[in-house]
Amino acid sequence: MLNRKSTFTQNIENQKGQVALFVALIFQVLFLFFAMVINVGLLVHHKINLQNSVDLAAYYGAMKQAEGMNTIAHVNYQIRQSWKLLAWRYRMLGSAGDFKEHPFNKFYKNLQGGDEDGINPAKQDFYDAPSFCITYIPFKPMPPAESTCRDIATKSGIKLFDVPQVFIDLPNISGKVRGLSQLLLNNAIDRCQLIGGFNYTLLGGFVVAFNIDQGNRMLLMSYLSRAMSPSSPQDDFFDIDGQSVHDGIEKTLRNNLTSANNTSDLKFQVYNSLGHSNCNSSGVDKGSPAKWLVPIKTIPAFNYIDNNCDSNSIGPQGRMLDSSQGNWPRYSRTAGSPFFEQIKELAPFIGIRNPLSDIYNYSIGVEKNPWCMAYVGVSATSQPKIPFSPFGSITLKARAFYKPFGGRVGPWYYNRWPSGAAGAKGSTGSPDERLDPNLPPRIHDVANVGDPKDPTRAANYSRFVGDKFGLKSRRVMYQYGKSIFGLDPNWKVTNEDSTFTDTLNGQTDFSDGAPNFDHWNHLPFKFADRGASLDILAWNDKQDQPSRMRELELAAVLPDAFDMAYYSIEPDFYHNYYVRLRDGFLKGPGAAFASEKELLGDIGMHRGFNQGGVNYDRFSVKNQFEVVKKSAHLSSTVDFASKLTYISQNWEHALTGWAPINLLNYALDTNKFGKCAARPLGADNNDPRPANPGNCVVGGTTGYSVKMVSSDYLRSNDLNLGGEGVNGPLLNPPPNEEEF
Repeated sequence: MLNRKSTFTQNIENQKGQVALFVALIFQVLFLFFAMVINVGLLVHHKINLQNSVDLAAYYGAMKQAEGMNTIAHVNYQIRQSWKLLAWRYRMLGSAGDFKEHPFNKFYKNLQGGDEDGINPAKQDFYDAPSFCITYIPFKPMPPAESTCRDIATKSGIKLFDVPQVFIDLPNISGKVRGLSQLLLNNAIDRCQLIGGFNYTLLGGFVVAFNIDQGNRMLLMSYLSRAMSPSSPQDDFFDIDGQSVHDGIEKTLRNNLTSANNTSDLKFQVYNSLGHSNCNSSGVDKGSPAKWLVPIKTIPAFNYIDNNCDSNSIGPQGRMLDSSQGNWPRYSRTAGSPFFEQIKELAPFIGIRNPLSDIYNYSIGVEKNPWCMAYVGVSATSQPKIPFSPFGSITLKARAFYKPFGGRVGPWYYNRWPSGAAGAKGSTGSPDERLDPNLPPRIHDVANVGDPKDPTRAANYSRFVGDKFGLKSRRVMYQYGKSIFGLDPNWKVTNEDSTFTDTLNGQTDFSDGAPNFDHWNHLPFKFADRGASLDILAWNDKQDQPSRMRELELAAVLPDAFDMAYYSIEPDFYHNYYVRLRDGFLKGPGAAFASEKELLGDIGMHRGFNQGGVNYDRFSVKNQFEVVKKSAHLSSTVDFASKLTYISQNWEHALTGWAPINLLNYALDTNKFGKCAARPLGADNNDPRPANPGNCVVGGTTGYSVKMVSSDYLRSNDLNLGGEGVNGPLLNPPPNEEEF
């Protein structure tokens, strides 16, 4: 009988393939989960890549904004230095010849005077508005034993100030004003009649040279700001190399995208906040900057000493330096009289021109509208091809906003800035609320010049935050007065009658030594001519070398405590910005500027001159410090260490920008602030290797840095940007998410 298994037993033995069947069934589910993981992973990867790329693109755009703003900030500071030079020349050179009230003691036995700070209340007018008089020994070529400036204190003051004349049309400029010193060598009565004309033309030359210098710099800032501020936020804008920022943003974006994101389906937008209609350059006057910069037009005033000469007496007389013929020197008002032609040419450039926006009207630079915030937004959408995607292509979107921060274009004129349209004309406040209380009154309308007797109309500036005296300080006058007279080692007063020692046996000193009137022969027009030196400082033309007076002038413009608090100062402007402007911007969007004007460097630049291993074409703020430090004359006559302590003696002190402890701690690192532990390899003047912003690799910084900013912050209606208690929204908020 056969041994047969039951059907039940057979069925059990035949279940060996059921696991494989189960695996086959569940594999589809597992594969689906696997595909989902791959899908989500790739989706996240491409999204992160898109966001990172957009971040970098927006950072690039904001970085280019920061470079432009840093350039503008330093050019604005150059105007501040030019103003300081003018104020110093007016007050220090023009008052040092006084023997009665000036604090520098020129007598051996007279104890009057001193170097205490403040002013002498009994002679308030002299300190408020000294009459400019420079025809005194030791200036050359002055006749021996003669000074016409011994007693100018009683001929000074705001009582001489009047409303200035306004010019509409200007004559052509011939540039032949200088070459005047020979006229002083006539006989005594004739010379008396020349004194007023000489003081007028020399002071007028200083004033007009300042307005040419600041005007050319204002025009450069206008071109720079306009290139950064197109008529629409979506339009292209340009960097200081003259390159398209839009192109740079696109290249940055695409070069960082994955191949799946970087397809023909990629779409991106750029939002330049400075192109907003409330902040761009549309509709502003020709030659004016974009709306986010507001010019600080002022109305200063100057006095000078004229003479009343007759056969019996010679009497000094104070006059306001003015364009109106009634304020011309007494003996220079008719055709054919001494200095008539020179004054006729100078006078229109001393007055105010219509329209007020004319770049050659008096200006202290620009202030930045805080309600026009600089930032760049970038948004992008992509449709990466992702394997196993059940819905086909998926659209990814990323946005980012980055802004320059931490830099300072310069101080506002007043301490508050209204929000909205009310702030279109700039900061507001009372005269007591000026951030620099020593600046001349601001003028928005030539028909309204304010109080013509305002003592702050006399050129001056604050040396530190809260300074009320500026160059009125007796201490400052003493230190520089001593240094001016010390330029001539042969100068000497032997008695209380102020008789000068005649070291040349009655002969006039025609040497090239300082102080010397001829060292300003290139002012007011010649220095800025096409192909000229571009040097506004004193220069010895006969020897073709720097004048020793130049050392005093550089000491006067060095960064001080006020400057370092309110300006972003670039120690090496030439290597970091000048070259890029010259070789890039002025051959592109700034070509019209280059066809009209010369690009000016820092004060002290002298084109085409080399001496002592210093290339004066590349002269920058750091070189200003070097000249003052190396000056044996200044070290022996000016006490910077204990008297003029507001003046910085190290270029590193200008490194007052944002200096964090590290990337995770944004608190101020006091070990870096105002210090530099390592300079770049190319820091030497003749080293061709690249320079570094701030002239420092390890240590403090200067100018604007860049950071991310949220769109919620940019849309806030309660930003505190206009000073204490002044809140409001930006004039240039970002577009809605649906639009951007």
